[in-house]
Amino acid sequence: MNPKTLSRLSLCAAVLALTACGGNGQKSPVLLRAAIPIPSMKVLKNDDTSLGKQTEKMEKYFVEAGNKKMNAAPGAHAHLGLLLSRSGDKEGAFRQFEEEKRLFPESGVFMDFLMKTGKGGKR
Repeated sequence: MNPKTLSRLSLCAAVLALTACGGNGQKSPVLLRAAIPIPSMKVLKNDDTSLGKQTEKMEKYFVEAGNKKMNAAPGAHAHLGLLLSRSGDKEGAFRQFEEEKRLFPESGVFMDFLMKTGKGGKR
């Protein structure tokens, strides 16, 4: 096979492969990521930001998501749950973990783990 034919064949194969990855034409759910950034997970850093301020920012994030009729990004409810847990609101944390599980079922095992261990407290 000559190099020109091989090059064209490779190009056609690449185009075909990329076209197959295009999906089935259905729109994926819009996540509120680019429009409103999730407040950074400063809980992991040792800085001056209080848990109360971080919790307020996350709650504002969810209000803005609701106002724009957009879905919150994966992990946002879990993050708020961790903040609530650290501030002593275990029931609020459990509600957020349950909401994360409802919206993103693939997170269920981890959310259950958080609710059974120190991060979410004992039920």
